Amino acid sequence: MTTRILLLVSCTIITPVGNLLLKWGMNQCGSITETNLGVVQYYLGVLSKPQVLVGAVIYIVSALLWLAVLGMMDISAAYPIFVSGAFLIVTVAAVLLFQEHVNLVRILGILVVVLGIFLVSQSARW
Repeated sequence: MTTRILLLVSCTIITPVGNLLLKWGMNQCGSITETNLGVVQYYLGVLSKPQVLVGAVIYIVSALLWLAVLGMMDISAAYPIFVSGAFLIVTVAAVLLFQEHVNLVRILGILVVVLGIFLVSQSARW
């Protein structure tokens, strides 16, 4: 596997992990509109959650990996693969970890996304 593919795959996996950790932490905090806290107090509570902090660090690492990907690949090829792959991972994990509901329309959308990933990857210069 070439370096650019390895970086793209790593970024595509690491970004959803960061987002899922952020979601886990935010599930513990609740919505800002549902609390009686001020904005500063709310976000201090958010930043006290280990999941949020680790998720943010992972998100920063994924951004650094993404910069490396952009230095090696056309964004018109890399971005659809990255976004589509991350979307697929987040959707599956959200169902498994957070018991989020996925209806037929979302499932069909995911299938379209997977087809799009395949088509974009066929046109990419690796």
